[in-house]
Amino acid sequence: MVFKSDEGFKQIEQVLSTNESLAKDLVKKTKAIIVFTVKNKQSETKHWKLDLKSSSPTLKRLDKVETGDLNISLNDLDFKRLVDGKANSQKLFLSGKLKVKGDLTKASSIESILKAIKPKAKL
Repeated sequence: MVFKSDEGFKQIEQVLSTNESLAKDLVKKTKAIIVFTVKNKQSETKHWKLDLKSSSPTLKRLDKVETGDLNISLNDLDFKRLVDGKANSQKLFLSGKLKVKGDLTKASSIESILKAIKPKAKL
């Protein structure tokens, strides 16, 4: 399975594990478990769970989708573009490319979370 979003998820995981102050700040602001479902061009899917509720935030790959406080579905390339800062979550949502289930107030924090954890270097 080839996913362009894998690198973005690896970077999110790395930033959460190496930047403790940022991780604590994201937990304080978000207080949610976010489950991402990403689909590639071959219609294969991957599921990722971003735990921004516990004192030690984590990101892990799931074998099957779980229900979080917020469940986000989008295609692989759109996720990569979102992490790269080349796409806007609100525009993706309004165009139907980003689907959200759960606490919609938490959905507004998606872009700020991705900007906060995005490293200075390009993906």
